[in-house]
Amino acid sequence: MELVKKIYQSIEKVNLKAVKGYDLENQSPFYRYVIFGTGQKRQSDALIGYLKEELKGAYQIRGIEGKSSNWLLIDCGDVIVHVFNSEEREFYQFDERFLGVKEIKL
Repeated sequence: MELVKKIYQSIEKVNLKAVKGYDLENQSPFYRYVIFGTGQKRQSDALIGYLKEELKGAYQIRGIEGKSSNWLLIDCGDVIVHVFNSEEREFYQFDERFLGVKEIKL
């Protein structure tokens, strides 16, 4: 949960909107938590920088996909972070796909 807290601290710095986090305990063999937020490319770029700084040492970013698109995915190991612009988030409706999944409250 320490990793999730560090990620949320970085997300707060870039002021993403409608941030939601979910605990996928025993539902995925690849990661434990997923976090969604809505923002623009500038916020996404800033988030990558803040995460690199915040996670250095014990944690790291394993991969980044979609830097030049409207949907950014950041793989932080046990936590996957998705940043959508508002149109993409509405189109893919990931929030509805996670109904019934335990929400993280920080």
